[in-house]
Amino acid sequence: MEDQCRVLAAAVETLDDVFYVYDADGKLAYWNARLNELFDLTDSELSGTAPTEFFVADDRAAVEAAIDEVFESGQTSVEARAETTEGVVTFELSGRLLTGDDGTVQGFSGVGRDITDRREREWHLQRQNERLTEFADLLAHDLRTPLAVTSGHLELAAKELSPERIDAARDGLERLEAIIDDMRTATREGALATEEQAVNIADVATTAWNHVETGSAVLEPPPPILVEADPKRLLRLFENIFVNAVTHGPERGERASGEDREAGTTDITVRLVPTADGFAVEDDGRGIDPDDREWVFEPGASQAADGTGFGLYIVRTIAEAHGWTVRATAAEHGGARFEFDIDADTAC
Repeated sequence: MEDQCRVLAAAVETLDDVFYVYDADGKLAYWNARLNELFDLTDSELSGTAPTEFFVADDRAAVEAAIDEVFESGQTSVEARAETTEGVVTFELSGRLLTGDDGTVQGFSGVGRDITDRREREWHLQRQNERLTEFADLLAHDLRTPLAVTSGHLELAAKELSPERIDAARDGLERLEAIIDDMRTATREGALATEEQAVNIADVATTAWNHVETGSAVLEPPPPILVEADPKRLLRLFENIFVNAVTHGPERGERASGEDREAGTTDITVRLVPTADGFAVEDDGRGIDPDDREWVFEPGASQAADGTGFGLYIVRTIAEAHGWTVRATAAEHGGARFEFDIDADTAC
């Protein structure tokens, strides 16, 4: 019997999960070494600890309710977050009542399983489903207008054979194609970025600049910035950022004097700069009104006549798929600045 107890104790120590036993007073009586590792506490510090002491304040009420439940019904299950040596961990906690041969309650035992990754995947899936719902609502609204305009022009063109009417119809179809393309991209980017690798942002940004119509705008040679990212999605992110900068830059001659225009002064300059938390893309264009800096990331948000309204929404979606955040603010020279904060575990 003694040998069996030693084998059982050794088996419990091999678990990746936390194993615990609480006495009838709800005090910690037995545990495996995983609990010591996660909270960096000695056996003497852990002995007699109440269950709620391990978890964040917002989740303690749920843990207390679970303890009441296990003593009333014999079993329980609850999720709670704790600050550990491995960061904030979401635990799935189980509990089963322990009784003696005479039915006397002796306490309860259970297992704490780390479900942080599972909850993160579920969160991303929920976000993706929410985006799909948004697209279903936007589809009817955004596609109805260009389709109606195109149909009208084509009917007139069939009667008049007017080149102007045909060109207008072609413009409507091109806008419709752009909307559909952006919607498909946004749907794809709603999934997790699963092909991450070491990427030099400067190389991706330079390639993206060459992919878009930039006119006389200039991209300053970007410095090397290394991150772990999906290069294809990062390319799309920069393409949309650059299109936004060029599209919402100053009108021709809006800033430059006559002499500057004759000398070939560029309409806008775009810069990629490293920051303490990641990187930023800024320009010296018109900038974004402070009241609109959150709105510009919403699906369908556009102030350009030929814009689809999905460009910056896709930028935010790709950033979130990498675990990053993005915010719009003002650049040093009054233009727009988009700051990307990268999780510490993401940067190389």
